Amino acid sequence: MGCVACEDDEKDGNFPALYTDMLCVSTAEDGTLKTVVLDNGEQYDVSAQGMTSDACSTTLRCRASYTLKDGRLKLHGIAHVFSDNPYPQEAFYVVVDGVAVHSPSLIPRDPVKLISMWKSGGYINLHLGVLTTGNGVHAYAFCRDGEGAYSLVHLRPQEDAESYTEHLYLSMPIPQGEEHLSFTVYTYDGIYTKTF
Repeated sequence: MGCVACEDDEKDGNFPALYTDMLCVSTAEDGTLKTVVLDNGEQYDVSAQGMTSDACSTTLRCRASYTLKDGRLKLHGIAHVFSDNPYPQEAFYVVVDGVAVHSPSLIPRDPVKLISMWKSGGYINLHLGVLTTGNGVHAYAFCRDGEGAYSLVHLRPQEDAESYTEHLYLSMPIPQGEEHLSFTVYTYDGIYTKTF
């Protein structure tokens, strides 16, 4: 058994709780992280922490590990997650014999493992398990299937076999005015729909 201590350890011997959650981060022109907005609306200045992103002058949806103490948020790790507005079904098409075919039945719905789905901070958040060998790039999007009905679009590359599970987080912004909605995911166990 071992024990490690540092000069910067908390004087009272207690380390604040470590949270891992989805949140929004805004960046400066040079990519420095400026502010963090938690899904409960609380906002924190993190510019002095010196963390950077490749995305400049924008707001990113992220999954982060952080502590809160004395009204300050300290980031310990952060990762960008896929987040995009939903597209109407008509925006999706498949090219068949050189012709673009628009049909809801042709929208790619390759199955995933649904680990969890929840609503917070104006987003529908997904934690997925994607079976992969790491060959090729999986494509994701969100589809507006009808009034208040949304779903996940997932296209698996043909060269990617289903060998191991890779964890993935996605976050769909809830469109303005949508108070009640449903979200559908195509899983290995069938079609799963959750109403919010």
